[in-house]
Amino acid sequence: MAGEVVVQDGRIARVDLDVNVVDVDGSTGPAVLDLGARWLVPGFIDLHVHGGGGYQVNGARAEDIAGLARFHAGHGTTGLLATAVAAAPDELVATMESIGAAAAAAGRRSGAARVLGAHLEGPFLSLGLPGAMDPEWFLDSDPALLRRLMLAGGGCLALMTVAPELAGARGLVEELVEAGVVVSLGHTAASYEVAAAAVRAGARSATHVFNAMVPFHHRAPGVLGAVLESERVSCELICDGVHVSPVAARLVHRLKGCDGIHLVTDAMAGAGMPDGVYRLGERAVRVGGGRAVSADGATLAGSTLTMDRAVANAVRMLGIPMQEAVAMASGNPARLLGLDDRRGAIAPGFDADLAVLDHELRARGTMVAGEWVVKPAAASETGA
Repeated sequence: MAGEVVVQDGRIARVDLDVNVVDVDGSTGPAVLDLGARWLVPGFIDLHVHGGGGYQVNGARAEDIAGLARFHAGHGTTGLLATAVAAAPDELVATMESIGAAAAAAGRRSGAARVLGAHLEGPFLSLGLPGAMDPEWFLDSDPALLRRLMLAGGGCLALMTVAPELAGARGLVEELVEAGVVVSLGHTAASYEVAAAAVRAGARSATHVFNAMVPFHHRAPGVLGAVLESERVSCELICDGVHVSPVAARLVHRLKGCDGIHLVTDAMAGAGMPDGVYRLGERAVRVGGGRAVSADGATLAGSTLTMDRAVANAVRMLGIPMQEAVAMASGNPARLLGLDDRRGAIAPGFDADLAVLDHELRARGTMVAGEWVVKPAAASETGA
């Protein structure tokens, strides 16, 4: 059955069900695109992106962040949080300035996913669980530095990963929540009691669940016990089959349900690039065979995942319908950021941020604010 989405002035003006036609009203008149048997879905929102297409966030200029946003737009992502790893305070301040500039320009620039803000993965993290980051730059809670970082970004800080067991972390969590920043628990050895207290204080997310967290134990459930138990907390899931076993991913889905998971890439500069050596912050990362690892090969160092592959992997690994996987990549992250009144769904009045997927769930087209960033071929050209 045929359906239609009408886009006007960057927003969705009308929706008929069973969509496979997009009708864009422009200054030269309406342009109708027949999508055939392909899927039209809400554009993906990636809350954890360190880089892609050869670009990385740390130390970047605003134009470099725009470059990684262009790369991810080619894979169905219409909005993202530029994510910085822990680094020297002055470098993080400069990075926040660049993210703020990129976010401010996002509304004026076409051809890329919108930079919705910043995700700071550090520096307030546990020394014992650095992952691929340099623990030299991990700090106990420092409200003065936090305020300096927030000021540098011009209000762009949207999400911050915090280890709740650090001295002063409770006050840090409360200050972030008061400022409207989503607090995510990660790179942490927190006990169940400490993590649960952070959730009560307002923490609402778990950064790359299972990774850089003390493992669950039946007598000491730890941070995993707290975040998997709580209905208030949504879990980041890197669904690449490398960071989390499909079995563990299915258990998370069984415990949290569709609404309790948001798919992320944790992508670094080597995503979409040939095998070779890239950087995550100041550290060298080897990319090969779809994996990104530290120079010594001992630690995963981000991923080469894209959001369309994350959605396809979720369908396959979790055994769920495509619509549910898409919700984990669009509606759920929009809700976590408080943007679900205008993004994350195909509905009248919502921003026209859309992705076109083929039968393998690969992105074949991406629309941001009513403009095709990647224009799909018409069904008559593809035979779809």
